[in-house]
Amino acid sequence: MRSIITTILVAICLTASAQPVTEATASNKALKYLNEGVQRGMGKYYDKAIESFQNAIKEEPNFITAWVYLGDTYRMLGNDSMAADTYIKALDIDPDLNSIYFKRLAEAEANIGQYEEAFDHINLFLQDPDVKGSLKTEALHQKNNYNFAKEAIKSPVDFNPENMGPEVNSDFPEYFPSISVDGSVLVMTRRIDDVISLGPGDARPIDNEEFFITYFRDGAWTTSENMGAPINTKLNEGAQCISADGRSLFFTACDNVETGYGSCDIYYSYRIGNQWTAPENCGTIINTGEWESQPSVTADGRELFFSSARFGTVGSYDIWSAKMGDDGYWEEPVNLGNVINTPYSEQCPFIHPDGKTLYFSSDGHPGMGREDLFYSTRDAAGNWSKPKNLGYPINTPNQEISLSVSADGKTAFFSSDRNKAPKDLDIFTFQLPAQVQADPVTWVRATVTDERTKLPLKANVQLVDIATGNTIVTSTSDPGTGEFLIVLPVGFEYGLYVQREGYLFHSENFSLLNVLPDAPFDINVALQPISQGEILTLKNIFFETASAEILPISEPELNKVVDLMKKNPGMQVRVNGHTDNIGTEIDNQKLSQNRANSVKAYLVSKGIEDARISTMGFGESKPIDTNANEVGRANNRRTEIEILRL
Repeated sequence: MRSIITTILVAICLTASAQPVTEATASNKALKYLNEGVQRGMGKYYDKAIESFQNAIKEEPNFITAWVYLGDTYRMLGNDSMAADTYIKALDIDPDLNSIYFKRLAEAEANIGQYEEAFDHINLFLQDPDVKGSLKTEALHQKNNYNFAKEAIKSPVDFNPENMGPEVNSDFPEYFPSISVDGSVLVMTRRIDDVISLGPGDARPIDNEEFFITYFRDGAWTTSENMGAPINTKLNEGAQCISADGRSLFFTACDNVETGYGSCDIYYSYRIGNQWTAPENCGTIINTGEWESQPSVTADGRELFFSSARFGTVGSYDIWSAKMGDDGYWEEPVNLGNVINTPYSEQCPFIHPDGKTLYFSSDGHPGMGREDLFYSTRDAAGNWSKPKNLGYPINTPNQEISLSVSADGKTAFFSSDRNKAPKDLDIFTFQLPAQVQADPVTWVRATVTDERTKLPLKANVQLVDIATGNTIVTSTSDPGTGEFLIVLPVGFEYGLYVQREGYLFHSENFSLLNVLPDAPFDINVALQPISQGEILTLKNIFFETASAEILPISEPELNKVVDLMKKNPGMQVRVNGHTDNIGTEIDNQKLSQNRANSVKAYLVSKGIEDARISTMGFGESKPIDTNANEVGRANNRRTEIEILRL
């Protein structure tokens, strides 16, 4: 009996000792430490505040107010592990504590990857009937995230990030990597220590964001260099996007009182030769009095994606896009809609060179808790697919906010502070999982010169979809170097045209219907001045097999011949037909003559006088390539326009 009574007394004593101590029942010394901690916390002296709250707890181990203040202070410092432990202790002391601490506990646990526990505790919070309105909406959103995250951790994706090394990275933070489609140029934002002068004797240290550039040469990246003026200024420049051809830069600049319209605006600059033009504001169609930032431009340069808080935004930030009209001006931006945008924040869009795959960050779609990276594709009708989370551990409890992806759709470039101090960011690269890769693209890179002088020329460039006759891209070659680069998505057949006043046009054909070529196309385009004796080879004229019937896909090129002859009314030409060596010489000569006649008939039907055009079939007698393979035979099967008189 004495043993039973002793056990009961011990239990009563333990229960009494576990009762929460409140401000009404705490000792004066404990209250003094509590108030001291509150004052220190209000002054943002969080380390000192923690010391004060710990002293209060030493005086009163069950001082519930000190415990919750201590947990809140750990949260303010970003020490989620200690915050979670502290909240658990507080809830052990007082299970009837305000349910908001279940929510704070869940948030701390999620931030350290304890999603199973976070899911359970956010559910306990939601069981409180007094949880209503926006607070309940937020908690339900968190519950959805925690449920997604605890399952994602069970099925991790392959992820092996590699630091890009000291040539790219420095002791300062680097972020927002942006790479040209050929992988030869990478531009990034670097936050460096700087000094700003506010007057005589008033020089103040600041963090200044500037652009740095590195080039991939001989299998390695060059040491990154400051891009300098006129791109970089004493103001902050950041969140940039280099165009696919490496000749345009879109970026964000903030608080520019001379040229800006809002807090942050989008600007652009062009590279001519080796010099960048002075940046210009994209104008009031793109920029408003609100925040516009984080531009990404399509490979053809005719659609701009960006994040904004402008009127019509659903969440705190939405992703918008604007298309360029035929007049060369941006049209009114369009919100990407509720498939992409949520009532939360969507930022950092990156549109892949394939023109249809969008990567972006969001804290609105189901994810690991904070901003995650997502993937969506656009169909032929312009509709976006439901965003797909890139998966764990690409996405983590931390913020993942920006990446760009290589032309083949496989390699991603992103910024991270892994293996370094928090917020000390470096640029990393990794291979994307197959299920979130973009479609591969290739490109044609060319140098345009005068055939006679060999000097570079500025010329108009046009890429046409052979099947539809629609123009896909219009561009110009660099006036200083004669260079241009145009992206070619897989799955189509293209006609390329290079034109300049006073010269014969140049055409090429690229068939990517079923296969990605082994390598991009590198060509030299030597434009021929319009003169007697010059021969123009038509590379986008197609006939039915073994027939002289012209296929409709030949019309874009034939119409260019019509335009050429109309602009030069004194021009007389001969249409020359050629074949490969398949078949008899007699049949081939006849076929080549008939094909030349068919081309003449088309030109005459478009208003060119019959007397200005003669024809000649050469059959297989003048090959320009081998007949031993299909590529060579295709080159030999050609139609030419020879200028006889001007």
